[in-house]
Formats: sequence, structure tokens, C-alpha cells
Amino acid sequence: MIVETRGKLTLNDSGTMLSACLSGYGIAQILMLGHEHLLEEERLIDLFPDWPDERFPLYAFHLSRHHPPAKTRAFFDLVVTLT
Repeated sequence: MIVETRGKLTLNDSGTMLSACLSGYGIAQILMLGHEHLLEEERLIDLFPDWPDERFPLYAFHLSRHHPPAKTRAFFDLVVTLT
């Protein structure tokens, strides 16, 4: 039995939102970093491929009076190359 609903599913957890989207419960605007394979596997589709590339802000914080550890600096460098 199919039940028609008029309500919206609103989520503030990106993992739950992605799971709901993959389960067929709607559309979502998600950060594709790390999820490119879902497009390649056609589990997700890009609804608006002609829209300009929109990016979510990504911030990294460290104490400015200290040099970040090498692993933190390597992560910063990786993120910069992916954006």
C-alpha cells in the first residue's frame, strides 16, 4: 500500500541525508568530497550539471602560535589540492 504524504524530510546530519537519498527518499545537496564513486556507480545523479560549481566552506583550525604537526600540514595540503 502506498501512502501519499505532503511533509518534508528535513535532516541536519549529512550521513543520514545521504542514506535517505540513496534509499530513494528524495534529493540532497551534499559535499561530493569522498563520494565521487556514487556518481561513477550511478547510485547518485547530478540533477543540475550545468549549474556553476558550488562549494561548501571547509575550515581547518590550529593554534596560530604553533606550527601544525606534519600530519596536519599534509592533510591541509591534500584538501587544497582537491578543491
